[in-house]
Amino acid sequence: MTDGASPSDPAPQPDVATQVLAAPFEELVDRLDREAAEGLFHTAAQLVVEVSGETVLDVAVGRTHRHEPFRTDTLSALYCTAKPVVAVAVLALVADDELSLTDQLHDVVADLEVPWIADRTVEEVLAHTAGLHTVNTVLARILPESMREPWMYVMPPPVGWRFGIDRAYAEFGGWFLLGKVIEEIGEAPFADFVGERVLAPYGVEPRDLVMRFDADTFAAEVPRISATFDLTLDAPVPLLAEVGPDTACEWNPAFGAYGTIGAMAVFYRGLLDDLAGANRVLPADLLGEATRARLPLTEDVTLGRPAGFGLGFMTPLSSHHFGDRPSEEAFGHAGQGGTSFAMADPERDLVVAVLFNAGLDADTALSYRRVNLVDAIYRGVDQLG
Repeated sequence: MTDGASPSDPAPQPDVATQVLAAPFEELVDRLDREAAEGLFHTAAQLVVEVSGETVLDVAVGRTHRHEPFRTDTLSALYCTAKPVVAVAVLALVADDELSLTDQLHDVVADLEVPWIADRTVEEVLAHTAGLHTVNTVLARILPESMREPWMYVMPPPVGWRFGIDRAYAEFGGWFLLGKVIEEIGEAPFADFVGERVLAPYGVEPRDLVMRFDADTFAAEVPRISATFDLTLDAPVPLLAEVGPDTACEWNPAFGAYGTIGAMAVFYRGLLDDLAGANRVLPADLLGEATRARLPLTEDVTLGRPAGFGLGFMTPLSSHHFGDRPSEEAFGHAGQGGTSFAMADPERDLVVAVLFNAGLDADTALSYRRVNLVDAIYRGVDQLG
């Protein structure tokens, strides 16, 4: 014993909390752990990689905003990474013949009085061709919940917008309306419907992916929540609103989910199984349609680059700064500031899910961090043979 330690002192806890770490990923995880200690790109991360149903990487590195070890069961705000969960819930209503992709919003959501929104189809909303990209996400978050819907109605797309043809990523407005669709047709709060119709059949633990906290569940789970850091400013700024009840418990289908990145990996494994015919949540043909790019790549005014989408999914991933390693069939979604992403590649029977606890400038987060990380993961998978 040294430094005055006594036999009763607890053993020191390592910074790398490892569940599974196959040899080809050891160098990558070591690098991420060193970067977490430096704090320039992040102070913590979670990574999961699964190949053909076998988990080959499931680790957490670094520290939370409370300077506690970041664990594989630490909860974080997932932001837009969880958007496909809501999209799949809408598609489940289609699979159940409760809803059609061609249904207009006024057919299923009461009291939509503004024609440019009321006349939009479910498919247009899912495919980002409904002109809802003009609804600014930051302002939507600042406004009280009661003002978000009327404010959205006075934000029409530019003159000449061709609904169903022109496309731009809608961060907030589309998913706000999809949450309304779920609650009208599903006859339950959207979070409850998503849990029962999507997450439970895929085997996602309810505590590990929370679409909306209620007060009691938040009080029980808040010790597990770690705040994201904004590293785009002169000094790191923890987004402490994420660990407060006002933000965590708000009605926000667009980007209000909290979870572990491992739970997102379970969700994507369920999607790959359904594409192979498991039919636990969606039939293969409908899911195949949703995960296939709908239109040729065009400049996206929200994202500032040519970008492609299916129905609620980013695809092809090469148009979203995932590099050139994922196949053309790969699909997924990423979150705010490059903090997280989850994806599946049917060609490789591969699931990848990653979360960093820090948002960076776009060039660093996307062109550098994400592209290089995805490349390193694919190289590791190649080495597994």
